[in-house]
Amino acid sequence: MARNVKYSGYRIDLRAPHDNQITTRNCFSRWMSFIVSVGVLLGAPALFLGYWGWFLGNETIGTFTGLIGFCIGGEFLARLAPNRMLIYNPEWTGYVTQNAFTGTMVAYGPGLHVSHWWEARNKGGNYSLKVITRDFKVSIPTTTAKVEVSGQYEYAIGLAMIERAIGIDESTIENGLTAFINTFLISRCTAKDAESVRGSIDELNESLAREFMNEKNVENSASFGNKYGFITVSIVIDNIAFPDAVQKTRDAVDKALVLHEIVARLYGLKPKDLAVKLASGEISIKDYNAMLNRAMAASDNATMDINVIEADIPALFGKLAERFTQGGKS
Repeated sequence: MARNVKYSGYRIDLRAPHDNQITTRNCFSRWMSFIVSVGVLLGAPALFLGYWGWFLGNETIGTFTGLIGFCIGGEFLARLAPNRMLIYNPEWTGYVTQNAFTGTMVAYGPGLHVSHWWEARNKGGNYSLKVITRDFKVSIPTTTAKVEVSGQYEYAIGLAMIERAIGIDESTIENGLTAFINTFLISRCTAKDAESVRGSIDELNESLAREFMNEKNVENSASFGNKYGFITVSIVIDNIAFPDAVQKTRDAVDKALVLHEIVARLYGLKPKDLAVKLASGEISIKDYNAMLNRAMAASDNATMDINVIEADIPALFGKLAERFTQGGKS
């Protein structure tokens, strides 16, 4: 199942595939053709050679040649049956053959099964039914900034629908699931700000479970899976973060605010009072930058990771004044 167990998200209890999940295969007709084929393969050579042995010799020779024919038929059966009349699939594996006369595909589940000898087989007819796990990351717009939502989803080929999975590339399924996740998140996040979205992982996972467990929702992942022959096992959101560029900008502002507080303490002022004095020109940018150098030295001694370019201070200055004069830190 999903690797992250902290969040529930959408999950189903996936049972091991069993051949009885396939309802389209006529098992009775296959057993009948198997019995008839075995009888013909064993009986035809035995009767043929037995007849000619009796015809050319006597009853004893006929019996002997009949046994020889039976052995020859057994050899043919031993060679033909595993390749043409029997199919064995290991657990969590399915096989698909093609009827040579009708062109229809026939599915077989785990275990040993009899098949028509006219069903064509190929090396690509065997399919794993094990769960495939993939990571996803989508970028979602909000009212304040984009956020990146990441998590995992799991899917597997559905044995009952395995014929629909023939010819479907993994990327088709994975791109489709990612598109569903993206649409779901956009519908629930675009009207919110980035901070509230970041704090709503549990809520989004609960909504995700309700969305994809709702059988009346014809546009969910179940309907998509039915179309392409796979089962969505789980979808879990485990992290919501800002894109790297946005996070760097926010980190820079946060560090600048920390530096501003240190400069204010060096001046013996409150941060908002320092912002006012800078705005009025009572303290010049030159003096502020000089004190900023001391603040950076002090912060380095305090083992803070601060990397601020002094040339950026005038541009950042207006943001600081606005932050501290509108009910910010005091």
